[in-house]
Amino acid sequence: MALKKFDVPDIDDAITEAKDEEQRKEETAQAEKIAYALEFFTKKAPDILKHMSGMVSQLDARKFATVLREELMNAADEMAERFNSKVEPMVKRVESANRRKMLSKLIVYIYRVTYIWLIFFLMMVIYANFKIKSDDLTALIVLFFVALIISIIAVIYLTKKYKW
Repeated sequence: MALKKFDVPDIDDAITEAKDEEQRKEETAQAEKIAYALEFFTKKAPDILKHMSGMVSQLDARKFATVLREELMNAADEMAERFNSKVEPMVKRVESANRRKMLSKLIVYIYRVTYIWLIFFLMMVIYANFKIKSDDLTALIVLFFVALIISIIAVIYLTKKYKW
């Protein structure tokens, strides 16, 4: 069973009339606000125009341009001085860094190997001072220098072969 829709024309007409009346009230309120604003403006317009004419006469375009140019020049000079004071020390540091000589990796590796062998030599001399006779100490010193030279040659060879 289907439900039938009942049309009641009186109710529909009453709803549309209520909506229309509400819309008319809103439009009337808007019109009143606009009328009030126009009335306020027309009352205050002469005062506003008087003040504006006084302000415009004070603002001479040439004076304004001159003052603005001076202010901009002062600001530019101040910014340039501040920039130079910050950049100049940095430029000096960069220039001094460019004058430095960089050690090649080969030299650094040779220094490291020599340092390790010198530490070993120091420990060996301390040990020899307590336990070994002078003939054996001479042999250890010669062995140390031979090992150091062989290590340096090995570092040079490996650096060139593997391009460290």
